[in-house]
Amino acid sequence: METIADHKTLYRPKDGRWLGGVAEGLARYFDISATVYRIAFVALAFAGGTGVVLYVASWLVIPEEGADDSIAAAELKKHRGHPRRLLGFALLGAIGLAVLSSIHVWPSPGNFWVLAAILIAVLAWWRGRIVLGVVAAVIVVLVAGLLLAVRVPVFSGVGSRNYETLHSKYTLGIGQLTLNFSDLQLPKGQTFVKASVGIGDLHVIAPANATVDVDAHTQAGDVVVLGREDNGTHVRTRVVDRTGSGRVLVLDLDTGLGKVEVERW
Repeated sequence: METIADHKTLYRPKDGRWLGGVAEGLARYFDISATVYRIAFVALAFAGGTGVVLYVASWLVIPEEGADDSIAAAELKKHRGHPRRLLGFALLGAIGLAVLSSIHVWPSPGNFWVLAAILIAVLAWWRGRIVLGVVAAVIVVLVAGLLLAVRVPVFSGVGSRNYETLHSKYTLGIGQLTLNFSDLQLPKGQTFVKASVGIGDLHVIAPANATVDVDAHTQAGDVVVLGREDNGTHVRTRVVDRTGSGRVLVLDLDTGLGKVEVERW
């Protein structure tokens, strides 16, 4: 004996949806509140990204209200004569799922940018601009990978900055940062200064009448501290040059990719 439930059709309704209509469609089909499905998707999204995978997969295979086929079915029909394109699309999808399974956005983006590159390639593939998509994806991965690898503070400015006043912290994203403390009369005791440049040069001129305690490091580049020079990757140099004045300038200096230089005038 057939019941009303036997004639139900699973679809993504156009009304009542928050995003793609997946939760609302499941709610109407199984007679369970859409809130339950939304909470489940969000919870699984924070548990390794599974919720995102399930939601996107459901959005692709569940047809929208009024449509004859789902997005996935329509695309398969459209490209039946191009099996290599379908194979490539499936391969990109598999890679995307593998990346998404270990994705993290906070406190650092991690492999989020790899997923972004894959999405760009998939969209370009979908629109038929394969070469453009691959190039765009490679550019995204290389640029983002470089910025993340050297910890570039991209929102801290670009260009040349020169300071002759004393502050506890200085930051520059890309460019040259010069701190000229040669004319400063430091107070007795320790004065702490931290300065960092993502990509570029960091130049500090210390006063002649103060002890200088320097901890300088770069992920890749040169470190020159009061005549002592080191270069390469993951370079770290610690130098203490005493004057006996009772005034100590403690410098914590860092560049991601570039040069750190400290001298006296």
